Amino acid sequence: MKFMKLGSRPDTFYTTEAVRSVSSEVSSDLIVQVKGNRYLLHRFPLLSKSLRLQRLCYENPETSQHQIVQIPDFPGGIESFELCAKFCYGITITLSAYNIVAVRCAAEYLQMTEDVEKGNLIYKLEVFFNSCVLHGWRDSIVTLQSTKAFGVWAEDLGITSRCIQAIASKVLAHPSKVSLSHSYSRRGRDDISCNGSESMRHKPTTQGWWAEDIAELGIDLYWRTMIAIKSGGKVPSNLIGDALRIYASRWLPNLSKYVNIEKEAESDHELDSTREVTSKHRLLLESIISLLPAEKGAVSSSFLLKLLKAVNIVKASSSTKMELARRVGIQLEDATC
Repeated sequence: MKFMKLGSRPDTFYTTEAVRSVSSEVSSDLIVQVKGNRYLLHRFPLLSKSLRLQRLCYENPETSQHQIVQIPDFPGGIESFELCAKFCYGITITLSAYNIVAVRCAAEYLQMTEDVEKGNLIYKLEVFFNSCVLHGWRDSIVTLQSTKAFGVWAEDLGITSRCIQAIASKVLAHPSKVSLSHSYSRRGRDDISCNGSESMRHKPTTQGWWAEDIAELGIDLYWRTMIAIKSGGKVPSNLIGDALRIYASRWLPNLSKYVNIEKEAESDHELDSTREVTSKHRLLLESIISLLPAEKGAVSSSFLLKLLKAVNIVKASSSTKMELARRVGIQLEDATC
């Protein structure tokens, strides 16, 4: 997994009576409240890198020893705020595919742009994201998965779409050109680790190598990723069909048991819970069916029959049932000719 280290100072943040502070010879003069959590910090390092904090301090004039700023709707929560704050102090922080979305959204909220300081956090994050994270197969998938928690923020910043495009481009590339290796090399200050050995054992060897990895995605992101892959026009329809079969087996359990559970539900709460699960399975099924290749034989008759049984169990839409029944009929007719 690729990572980036920023800053060189040791971590001097500490907690006293539920208040997070930073050790310094200079007295603190700024209190930042993030979603109910209090930070006792210093204006100069934070305001020198954050336009939003500058504005908030201007709008809330100092009335005591400490100026108080409240940020109740901070994206990413206290973890991402603290990483941004540590960056302002020059304290070493480590970024990877697991936290880059949270920190990128936080930096955008704080407006840590080049207008405030050259080489600010947003710039460094974008360099790392574009030159390292999106170049890694696993990194791209992990990052895409983490966008789910940030909704509109990740969409507006183009993080979700860039991850999807990066994944699709690797699927569409020749397997020999895709490296699945992970790098853990270390360097000095502001370390951006993007390099690593690319031995053949880390390269995909079969055409459908990607299907199981992207099957980890939730249905919304999976659907968008598969649309991007299909629109490339390079992946054979049978591989698309295999990928959908793998995804269905990953996310669809034995649906028949939910029919019995719904019948045996003893309370309204149990019934509502069961119906919610059924609704999710219905959405998943309808999404999978919408992705089925149009070509005959792209998916097996047995898989189509299983899908048809499943849509009847979860009471999918009439149009979905009719389309799937039509596909099954055509394929079975061809098989008997």
